[in-house]
Amino acid sequence: MGGSGVPMVVDHCIGASTVPTDDNNLRDLVREVYDEYITNEVPIHLLHITGGGQETHFELVDRTFVKDHFKLIPGEIYGELRSERLVDREGAIKARVKEKLRYAIFSHRWLSQEPTYQDISKEPMKVRAEVEDGWKKLREFCRRTKDDHDCEFAWSDICCIDKTSSAELDESIRSMFRWYRNSYICIAHLSETADLAALRKQEESGAEVDVWFKRGWTLQELLAPSRIKFYDVDWIPLIPLHHSKNDRIGDTIMSMISNITHIPLKDLQSFKPGTNRVPEKMLWASKRRTTRIEDIAYCLIGIFDVSLMIAYGEGNRAFFRLMEEIMRRYDKWDMFLWSGRCSHYNVALPYAPHCYPVGYTEALVKRRHEADSEEEMNTAICSYWVSS
Repeated sequence: MGGSGVPMVVDHCIGASTVPTDDNNLRDLVREVYDEYITNEVPIHLLHITGGGQETHFELVDRTFVKDHFKLIPGEIYGELRSERLVDREGAIKARVKEKLRYAIFSHRWLSQEPTYQDISKEPMKVRAEVEDGWKKLREFCRRTKDDHDCEFAWSDICCIDKTSSAELDESIRSMFRWYRNSYICIAHLSETADLAALRKQEESGAEVDVWFKRGWTLQELLAPSRIKFYDVDWIPLIPLHHSKNDRIGDTIMSMISNITHIPLKDLQSFKPGTNRVPEKMLWASKRRTTRIEDIAYCLIGIFDVSLMIAYGEGNRAFFRLMEEIMRRYDKWDMFLWSGRCSHYNVALPYAPHCYPVGYTEALVKRRHEADSEEEMNTAICSYWVSS
């Protein structure tokens, strides 16, 4: 402004001065953002799906394959943005890259036998009809990815992580919330739900719910994606695709899931991670279980937006480290309103999420200048949680 000589770049604002984006700089920035996005925001390995229907094939590929497959995208984005006036060039480019690099992601309950990273071919393969259930489930996921959502790439935790590599496993767990959020669609398979009516029955008090609602990792898989589609035991969408390809939109399924999980509808429709509302978020996880004890902490990393080193074998110390990390950024004392078994490492902290009692209600207290007694004075300027 004035005589500073610094151009102001804004977005179609009335009365504001604008300057064209330098072509060469924009071209270089698009390429840089594209490369960075694939390296940092896309899963390490993906399934590349070809064909469709009964002739669906898939192969395991890496980020280099993805980068080459979409190599024309930087040029397309450059062409789309070169004539626009941008406030945030990098943000606009990243949004376009995410929109074009579409992949589906899988949310499901693990079976006893699942195909692993080592079982998947690096060449296009077709799953035979007579194979075990784990392979059939993967085949149906790939079919729905391609046929229902027109995605060429997909990610599944059962076979897209090389668990023999500690570095890859560490990065995958720490990045998983972000991978689910960046996906074009999350395909959620409810293996014990026959149809929408069966899901509705699960809302009733004391009703048996689908195992998908009882597992630790599926909590972030429910909250993280911006788009999610639920399928029943027979891989039929609970809500027909011609009505909606995204069950996050509309209240039909989300209202049912809110009643089943006690997660507020607003969080199911648009969840923002962070170190806030600690007791409430712990309640969401309190009835969920994981096979590995460490995973009850690791599956909450993304929900609380914290970073933890992954160290399988540490047992319940993982949850203690999670609570320590949350405390560094959380300034309310309601996280100490738990009961039951305490941590082996700090008696002020709970052993696990289930130590937070079900049914918290926020109680309002008087301000200090309104207090009529010493007891009210001691609790003034606080808001706390009590069991209802």
